Amino acid sequence: MIFNRLKLYLFFVVAVIITSFSAHTSDFSRVYDGEYACVNLSKNELQKPQNMASFYALLDDLIKGRRTKLNITHIGDSHIQADFLSHTTRKLFQKTFGNGGRGFVFPFRLIRSNSPLNIKISYNGQWEGCRSILTSNDCNFGVCGATATTFDSSSSFKINPNFDDDMNYEFSKLKLFSYHTPLSFDIALLDADSNRLDYDYQPISSSVSEIFFTKNQDSLWLGFEKFDDQQYFQLFGMSFENENPGIIYNAIGLNGAYAKSYLRNNFFDDQFASLESDLVIISLGTNDAYMSEKLFCKTCFKSYYRELVGKIISQNPAVSLLFTTPGDFYVSQKYHNNNINEVVDGIYELADEFGAAVWDFNAVMGGSYSVNKWRNEGLARGDLVHFTEEGYVLQGRLLYQTIIDAYEKRFD
Repeated sequence: MIFNRLKLYLFFVVAVIITSFSAHTSDFSRVYDGEYACVNLSKNELQKPQNMASFYALLDDLIKGRRTKLNITHIGDSHIQADFLSHTTRKLFQKTFGNGGRGFVFPFRLIRSNSPLNIKISYNGQWEGCRSILTSNDCNFGVCGATATTFDSSSSFKINPNFDDDMNYEFSKLKLFSYHTPLSFDIALLDADSNRLDYDYQPISSSVSEIFFTKNQDSLWLGFEKFDDQQYFQLFGMSFENENPGIIYNAIGLNGAYAKSYLRNNFFDDQFASLESDLVIISLGTNDAYMSEKLFCKTCFKSYYRELVGKIISQNPAVSLLFTTPGDFYVSQKYHNNNINEVVDGIYELADEFGAAVWDFNAVMGGSYSVNKWRNEGLARGDLVHFTEEGYVLQGRLLYQTIIDAYEKRFD
């Protein structure tokens, strides 16, 4: 009798989970209708899915109400900074499992770089930018490798993460990543009428603070107050969170980033730890391979990648890891980059070393020379490196689908 009840209970749980997924299967109809002949859908399956068991168990707990938040952090380069890919995956996760908040954002407009189109940023005053990809930039760097600094206490900026009509990213909690020393300006958070908001400010470390608001906010206006010998404010990003159960999907990307550049981020450990990641997706390798075959060093690439993964694991030994392979691309729009094959091999070898799952996007894309086909179908740009918005959205949908397919197969 007890056994029969257990079988009935498990059947009910599986039915609820599958029903929640089925409500979203229409989102993928364009992918599976064969509209894009260049996509090798037979390759869109997770490699080494058993290495996602810990994350999938936490997803079960979220569904059953045994936990309220699940944190995913996606680390990458320009493919992630634009946030077309990651925002697509973010929305699909949150529409299925709950919207736990927008997650990490860096206001790239402050340093004259491209911010995601799904957030709105305005600012005044003078701001200086640093990026860890430039060895000539000698700054403090946070988790994403971008830094905005002002020496003018009258500077301010406003950021609206709630700029997607399809989602509600109001927030009640903010993780502020900034350099907090006696020489740093005090912050002042204001509303649209320049009135100080009611909030509780809690410093956690020299580069992380948590701010709790008494009511939900849809945007943030951050200004400063200068006392005594205070001289500057240095910003590394922020994470917008709410009190709802669900997924937080942090997108941490920097144009031109490669595995080695993340190792220059001196506040990486502190800030990454505060994100409390349950799953880390690493999408690097394009810039590591963007050079002549004579100059490329597979051993060097693996060494830097290994060190980055080691930093991630040191902050959360139980984290699940998903490595994605970079897509096919050309150098200077003329020369096919054969280094990519070495990078893909290296990522598989590192996955074995760290017990990570792999999403082989290179194979899904079609392998060598496939970027030409993606460009012909309007999915890749003319530089034969980056994708169009449509291409990134497709990539984000395929990434979500492969993660969920592996999750569902546990019930077969």
